[in-house]
Order: sequence, then C-alpha cells, then structure tokens
Amino acid sequence: MVVQPLDKTSGERLTGQITAHRMVTLSFRVPGKMVERSVLAGNPVRQGQILARLDDATETQTLLAATADAQSARAALAQMTPLKQRATALLPDHAVSRNDYDDVIRRYRMTQETVLATEARQKIAAQQLERTRLRADADGIITDRLVEVGEVVAAGQPIMRMADSAGRDAQFDIPADFLRSGLTTGTLMTVCLDANRQICANGTLYELSPDSDPLTRTYRARVVLQDTPAAMTLGSVAVGCFSASPHPDIHLPPAALTAQNGQPAVWVVMPDTMTVTLRPVGVAQYAADDVTIASGLKAGERIVTAGVQALYPGKKVSLLDESHVRP
Repeated sequence: MVVQPLDKTSGERLTGQITAHRMVTLSFRVPGKMVERSVLAGNPVRQGQILARLDDATETQTLLAATADAQSARAALAQMTPLKQRATALLPDHAVSRNDYDDVIRRYRMTQETVLATEARQKIAAQQLERTRLRADADGIITDRLVEVGEVVAAGQPIMRMADSAGRDAQFDIPADFLRSGLTTGTLMTVCLDANRQICANGTLYELSPDSDPLTRTYRARVVLQDTPAAMTLGSVAVGCFSASPHPDIHLPPAALTAQNGQPAVWVVMPDTMTVTLRPVGVAQYAADDVTIASGLKAGERIVTAGVQALYPGKKVSLLDESHVRP
C-alpha cells in the first residue's frame, strides 16, 4: 500500500451551542438586606445599569454626617485663612509676637489637615453608599438570579449571573477519537447555525477539558468566535467543522506492523529495485483495526501489508494489486 496521511478530524461535524465568551457572577461588595431587584433572567442590560439595591439607610446617614463634618472643616479653614494672612503680614513689623504667629500657623495647618481628613471620610461614605447598588460592569444578558428581594446577603455573595455581550463562544463535546488524532488548542474551526447553515463564523479552539465526562466519555471544548453574526444568539444550536490539521496522521492496518529489536517497524519497498528494507517507526496509538504512526514514514512511500513475517532485508516483492492504496 502507498502511505497517505489522513486527517480524521477534517470535515467531521460536531453539534454544540452558542455561549458567552465571558460569564460574570455579580455580587455586592458590602453586606445588607436586598430591597430591590430591577431585572429578571433573560433581560438585556447596559453597562452601569442598576440591577439591584440594598437597604441604604445607614450608609445614607453616614454620608450626611461625613458631608456635614467636611463642610464644617472647610468653613473653619475659610476663617483661619485671613488670620494666617494677617499674622504673616504683621510679623516683619513686629506688630505680632512670635508666639502668637506660631499659634496662628499651627491652628491653620491643623484646620487644613482636618479638611483633608473629613473629605476623605466623605469620599469613603459616598463609596459605601454606591456599593449598596449593584451595577452591570458591561453590556450583557442576565442568565440567572440567585437571591430574592428581602434576603440578607453577605459581601461577595453571588446575586446574579450575566453573559457578557462582548464575545461569543461555541461549546462542543469532543469524542476521544478527535484527541487521539492530535486535536489541540489553536485548531481552527468553522461554526454555523444549525437552523441556517448560511450564517457562519470562524473560530479557534482555546479551551479543551483534560478530563472526559464520566457518562458520555467526551471532552468539553470551547471555541472563541470572530466577527460573530447577530443571529448567533445565546443558546443557539451550532454545527462546527474543524479545519484540516497541518500535520495529518498516517494510519496503517495492524498487519503491516512487525518489530525490530523490540521496537515497532514496517517493511518499506524501494521503488527502483522493488526490494524491502526494515524501518523503525513511532506509534502514536494502537486500535483494533488501525495503527496511528507518529514518525518514520512519509507520504508516497510504499509499504508491505501482507506476509511481513516472511520478509528479510533485500528481498524482492511484487505488487498484487496496483490499485491497493489506503485512503
């Protein structure tokens, strides 16, 4: 037979679904009682939109108190500023004692520090009040709500899940044969809608589960899509086809395999003399009716597939069937 590489994954179609490239779990950064939820599962949301709110009575009062303290400190600074300017102007003429001047400067600087401290507390109080509002950090679609109005939640507790609208993935369950054929991350794929095969997008395999599903024995794979059509909405059934591998495998019948010094080998026919020579090969995988060769053979070489145990180096062979070419 003539060796011809074969990419088993090329042209094979898989059925999966369109998912979000980025799923976000939304939560409050402060604890409290949730008093309002403005969206439901399935609702589209915009970046910055308020999705839920905690009881903010305490935070509101804290902000009011901090604001009053800051205003009082600024008023005190406004009173101290002309006193400081007056003392500074009188000091060169000795119209004010050095002790009185130093006291004015000390009180002025203390007032400045008080303004900075109260404004910082005001800013922190405003941030705490804002954190009682749960906002969407990007455009997306709410996929699940995990807390009901009236529940007391902890800081960081999941409240909702959101699918980011920025990108789309296609998710597939890959048979083990694809992995044995050398399928790896970075493989290109064409993904089309099952309902309309004219709506397609190109993608790249970027995530491949190392463990198989215990029931289906398949491997979860995610393909990031480029320039996704608007019709490829979340949950749509998709059909994917992997592009041909740049390094397709060589597959031989088990009868072609023999051994040399305990290592797998095949008999290669020299085209000019029609004699055979034994060549070691690297085997990637054994199967019941197929052996995958990883190294040692090139496309176009002719090997012996029958009667290999009766051969020896230099023995002449003849072709039984010129058309016997394994696709």
